[in-house]
Amino acid sequence: MTLILVPALTALTILALAAGVYHVRYRNTSSLRLQRLVRADDGEQVVDAELADMSVPFLLRPIMALGWLLPTHVYSDTLRWELAQSGLRHPEARAVFAGVRVLCTLVVGLGTLFLVVPLRLQPHELALLVATATFVGYFAPMMYLRARQSQRQTQITQGLPDALDLLVICVEAGQGLNAALIKVGKEIAFSSPALSEDLMMVNNEMRTGSSRTQALRNFSLRTGVDDVRALVAVMIQSDRFGTSVAQALRIHSDSLRTRRRQRAEEKARKAPIKLLFPLVFFIFPELLVVILAPGMIQLFRALSQP
Repeated sequence: MTLILVPALTALTILALAAGVYHVRYRNTSSLRLQRLVRADDGEQVVDAELADMSVPFLLRPIMALGWLLPTHVYSDTLRWELAQSGLRHPEARAVFAGVRVLCTLVVGLGTLFLVVPLRLQPHELALLVATATFVGYFAPMMYLRARQSQRQTQITQGLPDALDLLVICVEAGQGLNAALIKVGKEIAFSSPALSEDLMMVNNEMRTGSSRTQALRNFSLRTGVDDVRALVAVMIQSDRFGTSVAQALRIHSDSLRTRRRQRAEEKARKAPIKLLFPLVFFIFPELLVVILAPGMIQLFRALSQP
């Protein structure tokens, strides 16, 4: 069992170190750099020195070089959107991710080989351990990416109904859609940072020349949330056919609120079934021991007396 845990722990350690460096350096940089181009209050242009610095840190350059061993990852549009859905949006994110995957595979596989060779195992056992370690090292980065992506999507799903209510209020108050997106993005920055970043990025894309339709579609692709896709479809149709955006958003807000209540009811109904296994395997045996132990002890003492 210990030999199986060695490659898994090694891969997780390396992946956590690389993710920590990447998180500190690159997270939210694209949105912040675009946001600093124009001040939201008075429209005054701001000079940002970081705009010219899009290079990769020195420590990550060797890892990025290893990424070119997986060219399908470096040029994959699917991986680019998956990284964006997890909050990793640097232009070189795909190369760094591919490099981390190659590095984890090599380090975990070779490290396991060096650890188990002195144990003098059978050839088939050695090959099985090394193959398992290589498999874990190759798929551990993708598992981490999926977990990070799922966490971010959950945060966006939970914060979307409140953000949509605020958006409806802002639009009905007379603000334009761009100004409403800015206001909502600022207001929900504390409760839902991920959704706030994406809303601000939608506005920044429209400021840099993208059409509203394209910016909204990119918003849907960046999040990968079904509720966001439905919201984007409603906004695009309202913009295309010239209907009232406020009325469409209010109707969609009501349906989204109903959907959130239905999800809560679904989870509440699943709770008894999920609690069944802990009750049977962890709680009922202890209760049985506590209830029957005194009687069993007295019965044992009574039968053991001459």
